[in-house]
Amino acid sequence: MSDRSLSPAWLASWTEGVSRILTAMTGEFEVRYGFPPGTNEVRPADHDDQVAARRLAQVTPVPADLVTFYDSIGDVT
Repeated sequence: MSDRSLSPAWLASWTEGVSRILTAMTGEFEVRYGFPPGTNEVRPADHDDQVAARRLAQVTPVPADLVTFYDSIGDVT
């Protein structure tokens, strides 16, 4: 197990990298397979997501990295 914690900057970089890969993978998906790829994205957390992440941290003992993740990433679809 790593002793390093997640940072918002690392998660932003991860989101950017995954988004680039998803764009490349789905760019010609419909042409190749005959149907659309559907939603494939990593959505950064919006204000409501961040409020919920911070509230979670206040009401239950949850690992700090999980709160950081929820505070940075809204959805992975």
